[in-house]
Amino acid sequence: MIIYGTRSAHLHSVQKATPVCPNCEEKGSLLISIYRKHAHIFWVPIFPMGKSGVSHCKNCKQALRSNEMPEPLKKEYQIIKNETKGPIWQFSGVFIAFFFLIFAGFTSQNNKKLEQEYLNQPMAGDIYEYKIANKQFSTMKVIQVDSDSLFIALNDFEISEASRIYKIDTPENYPNVVYGYSKKEITAMYTSGKIFDINRN
Repeated sequence: MIIYGTRSAHLHSVQKATPVCPNCEEKGSLLISIYRKHAHIFWVPIFPMGKSGVSHCKNCKQALRSNEMPEPLKKEYQIIKNETKGPIWQFSGVFIAFFFLIFAGFTSQNNKKLEQEYLNQPMAGDIYEYKIANKQFSTMKVIQVDSDSLFIALNDFEISEASRIYKIDTPENYPNVVYGYSKKEITAMYTSGKIFDINRN
């Protein structure tokens, strides 16, 4: 279950000397506080969603939201709101997502380099994950390698989700029957995307 929502963080509070409380008419008793709301997922801030504020009279304890403030008080509030900057941590989720994308890109690039090495220098035991015409997925296992050919056992099973293909990659699913492929054929299958992953233990 994904837990998400919004929360508010206190940014700044200022007690001004000039505004008069609209309720008790005490001058200089108003504390104006600014808050900024942010969206969160699992309580990790993702991005800010705007600032709001409230005034609080220390004398009569009346609290007013910005839309309830009389015009003179609202002007003071707007000045304080515009001058108040929010904390950088409210962008935490953006930074986390940014670094995750960089890491994912680096990992993907590194995996592709490894796959290319495995393709150029195949070894017995390599597993090729490949697409089947009916939108199913399966694996093939390299049994033997010679100068220009690979001898491969095809998995007896297939699965409908590429992310779960590991479930059928077990030794007992590969029969004793092997098929010969040229290295050029295997390279062509990889280049076309039919073979989409190469694993080596």
